[in-house]
Amino acid sequence: MKSDNPIETDFFPKSELKRLNQRVWVLSYAKKGGVGAEFGVFRGHFAHKIAETINPSKLYLVDPWTKHGEKFNWGDDDPYTNFNKLTTRQAKDDCIQRMSKFIEAGMVEVFEMEDCEFIDMLAKRGTKLDFVYLDTSHSYKSTFSELKKIDLVLKEDGVVMGDDWAPNQDHCHHGLFRAVQDFVRLYEYEIVAAGPAGQFCLRRSNSETDT
Repeated sequence: MKSDNPIETDFFPKSELKRLNQRVWVLSYAKKGGVGAEFGVFRGHFAHKIAETINPSKLYLVDPWTKHGEKFNWGDDDPYTNFNKLTTRQAKDDCIQRMSKFIEAGMVEVFEMEDCEFIDMLAKRGTKLDFVYLDTSHSYKSTFSELKKIDLVLKEDGVVMGDDWAPNQDHCHHGLFRAVQDFVRLYEYEIVAAGPAGQFCLRRSNSETDT
């Protein structure tokens, strides 16, 4: 029997495959059947979870992939990229293969571009999102800029979810944690939930919608 998710272990740490199921809890805050986007898709493992769990009417998958070069260059000691042997083209192709049934059904559209560029495109179209899942650079500057951009296209009762919530100031992704804290302090957003498996969820503080 052919698997709906044919690529399971190539170039991907078993610990991360296990963590996929641990991350799914945060998706309970998103509107089922809504319109959403994942920014930072990599090989599409969590995109598959989003599609299965939320069953969105439309899911935009946005990642620059080859626009950032042939390799990810996250370090030669990083098993996430098969110790820097995984190419950006392989990651994109894997994502498309993994998500093929959803693409063919018209649920999923794939965009090879920067997320802020994609948001500008949505804004010009007047398209609003019910949810966003953010999993990009995790740096302070980029995350803060992305959150401000997302605000422009998020519905009033929409949510922003994401990965790599790291309160520990020594963690390499602590910049994301600080960016989220500053964003909710300066804008009318609140942290709905955060912590387990490094997930977080935000919504507007004046939202009357309970999830």
